Amino acid sequence: MMRTIDFWQTRPNAPEPGQVLGTLEEIPDGAAREYSFGSHYAAFSMFVVRRGQTVFGFLNLCPHSSLALNIRPHEFLNAKGDRIRCSRHLAEFRIEDGFGVLGAAENCWLERVPVEVRSGQLRIVKSIDPTEFSGEPVHDQRKQN
Repeated sequence: MMRTIDFWQTRPNAPEPGQVLGTLEEIPDGAAREYSFGSHYAAFSMFVVRRGQTVFGFLNLCPHSSLALNIRPHEFLNAKGDRIRCSRHLAEFRIEDGFGVLGAAENCWLERVPVEVRSGQLRIVKSIDPTEFSGEPVHDQRKQN
């Protein structure tokens, strides 16, 4: 079954498409940055991972535990920096598409938040094709089951 990729928009305090998050330069290459809208329990939290000029946005919500992936601000990647890691139970996800490859969330998906860089500004966009992500084709394993 294919889930909608616009689920993030139904979350409390979700920002509107077009919302500028900041500049690309605010995220070091190979790192991630968290963005929050609202406060406390109703806050909308997302993060963006940067690889060169390519960015990948996700809802900050573990599909296994429904808790935030990070404990410390902006810490979303494993020690090697090649996967997203849930700090609560060490599940790991591919950066390119949010697919769970290790641990309790294996074969689960992080919810993507579509982002783009335009004129150096990082912004949320309306929607993305489920077979593409940040302009690069991604093999969508959800179609294989």
